[in-house]
Amino acid sequence: MEFFKWKDQFSVYIPEMDQQHQKFFSLLNNVHIYNEKQGRDPEFLNGLFRDLVAYVEVHFAEEETLLEKNKFLGLEIQKKQHQYFRDQLAQFRDQHFKGDAIVPQSVLVFLRDWFMRHVLELDKKYGEHFKKLGS
Repeated sequence: MEFFKWKDQFSVYIPEMDQQHQKFFSLLNNVHIYNEKQGRDPEFLNGLFRDLVAYVEVHFAEEETLLEKNKFLGLEIQKKQHQYFRDQLAQFRDQHFKGDAIVPQSVLVFLRDWFMRHVLELDKKYGEHFKKLGS
């Protein structure tokens, strides 16, 4: 069962960004599935966090480059929000690498909710910007 489910309302109408956003949901679902399993392997969880951190770095860099190239006025807000998310993810990762073999559901809910709000409130704005540009 998917805990984090992509919905069409999250689309920013830029296929590459939508695919990357869907990848994030897939990664979070992997963490959720891990939490549901018996006999958890902490190394597997470490790998999941590495995948999340790597994803965030690639996605945010590509998104910021796209927005800068197209002179999106909300770029600075995006950068601040992206850094906040990076910081939170690093904090969660560090807490759990210190010995906790599970990721509390509250962490997963935070990551999901932040990401959905970010997409619906900020990323949708650049989707509209690109529509106006005809891109």
